[in-house]
Amino acid sequence: MSAATRSTGRAAAQPAAQPSNATGAAAPAPAPVEPPYELVDIDRYAVFDNGIIGYVEVIPPLFICYSGHPYPTAVEVAQVFDFAQAVRCVRDAAPHSHDHGRSAA
Repeated sequence: MSAATRSTGRAAAQPAAQPSNATGAAAPAPAPVEPPYELVDIDRYAVFDNGIIGYVEVIPPLFICYSGHPYPTAVEVAQVFDFAQAVRCVRDAAPHSHDHGRSAA
């Protein structure tokens, strides 16, 4: 029984094995793709994906997520405590965000 198992009652988590490339070196993990954003007001960011798709408004400690453009017609879709999560919520709520320009035909 290891020391970690004795002290906590469960085994310590082991790091996941890294996939390797042809040379045997660990392949770098792909960076998550976040839609770009830009500060457009003192407390508001516009989120872009082939144009403005929504907004994140900063009202500490919350980030209010809005889908749509322009801002006065945007619809609130979430309230979260993390900015990166707020940007993802806006992207997920955008009606065209899942097809990225591809059509079903």
